[in-house]
Amino acid sequence: MSSNNLRIGGLASGMDIDSIVKELMKAERMKLDKYEQEKTVLEWKQEDYRSVNNILRALRDLTSSMRFQSTYLRKSVSSSDESVVTATATTVGDGTYDIVVTRLASAATKAGSSVSADSGNKIDVSASLWSQQALFADGTAADPDPSADFVWGSEGDTFSFTINGEEFTFANTATLNQVFAEVNARTAAGVTMFYDSFSDRVVITTRETGNHNEGDEIVFDDPNGFLNGLLQFSGAIETGGENAQFSINGVVTERSSNTFQINGVTFTLKGVSENPLQPARVEVRTDTEAIYKAITDWVALYNSTIETIYAELNEARYPDYKPLTDEQMEQLTDRQIDKWEEKARSGLLKHDRLILSEMSKIRTMIYSTVTGLDEAYNSLASIGITTRDYRENGKLHVNEKMLRDAIEADPEKVMRLFTSSSDTDSEKGIAVRLYAGLGNAVERITETAGRSGDFVDSSSIGQRIRSINERISREEQRLQKLEDRYWRQFTAMEQWIARMNSQSAWLTAMFFGGMNNG
Repeated sequence: MSSNNLRIGGLASGMDIDSIVKELMKAERMKLDKYEQEKTVLEWKQEDYRSVNNILRALRDLTSSMRFQSTYLRKSVSSSDESVVTATATTVGDGTYDIVVTRLASAATKAGSSVSADSGNKIDVSASLWSQQALFADGTAADPDPSADFVWGSEGDTFSFTINGEEFTFANTATLNQVFAEVNARTAAGVTMFYDSFSDRVVITTRETGNHNEGDEIVFDDPNGFLNGLLQFSGAIETGGENAQFSINGVVTERSSNTFQINGVTFTLKGVSENPLQPARVEVRTDTEAIYKAITDWVALYNSTIETIYAELNEARYPDYKPLTDEQMEQLTDRQIDKWEEKARSGLLKHDRLILSEMSKIRTMIYSTVTGLDEAYNSLASIGITTRDYRENGKLHVNEKMLRDAIEADPEKVMRLFTSSSDTDSEKGIAVRLYAGLGNAVERITETAGRSGDFVDSSSIGQRIRSINERISREEQRLQKLEDRYWRQFTAMEQWIARMNSQSAWLTAMFFGGMNNG
């Protein structure tokens, strides 16, 4: 606290006024210290509530995935010959597929002749076409069809060509790299182009494999002779552009791509079968190991959530340890402060009714049966997930053999135990009801303690903290006024003593001065 009032601290009286005022204010500050301690406890408690909420949110997030059928319909896929075919699957039924590949799908390709006039001085794809006219083979040798030669015209003139109906226009000052980049970027043309410096040839390849047209897959319209003349595609023969040919379970069929779907299984052909009498076998099976891991991972997180929250609810409380005031902290070492605050913060949620109530609801959701299901699959206990000791606060234990057997026997029934939907609570799956219950618990705790980062904390604890802040502000104003009053009183006393001392000194001087004159 500070004041702009003139303060005189014991110059006349010789008293330590500053210390006296501090002692007088110490007693007066007890009420303010109490408010500050109450606020600190509320802030700590708010942090503890939010910590519990973060733990519940993590469990809710994992429980969310346990509500979906895809978690329990995971598939494992194997191929007896991955050099011929591989496959993936998600939620399709189990199945076996024998595949013989006689031809892979291929992209159509056209390659021109050498574009450079001199193999020892080849063209530069990063230099402008105009700057290296003399390097191109086009027009430098006897040409049976001069009309197919590239028309250079003047520097800066444009030329055009069309590939598969997509038209391109460039200036003759462009580079081949620029031409290739534009063609490759325009997917409507359906092709890519590149220059192979070793063979000195330009190659055009379709983006997609397979035979999509009755004729060529790469069709030119070349009025200025850029493709047929300058890039030497005149007379080039298209190769490739064939569908994949294979048989699946004895049925011969084709696909334009080497990757395709049949019955929900995605197959990728890798090579031609060496022996048509020995097909590559693809087997799709329920991935029971993935389902088992998903369930046991969820149980592990549920158990750690239970342990952490109940440790908080049962933590020892030390009511005699109040938050330290600033003055008390000044008298302690950092280690002493940490040890004191550890006890002061301990047990703030001990036997908290809100959390106990929500945890009781959660445990009931976990243990209750799901009505309407097969009795062998209508509760966690029925598939080998049980509790043992009430002192463990509902911790779950997994009978590995029983759970694995249940998954192997009927993964769909295991799925329904967790994922069943209904308007009736008792018919909802374990994960469905628990996800909703955790959401309600998080919301109720949020109403009590708010969320970190909220611009306005409208929670009940937040409102209490604001109320205490207002009381602290009023109390600080009162103390400031009181301290100013003390200082005014002591200053007045000092000024009175100073005047008395001055008068006494004058009288003494007069008295002794008169005696000396006499």
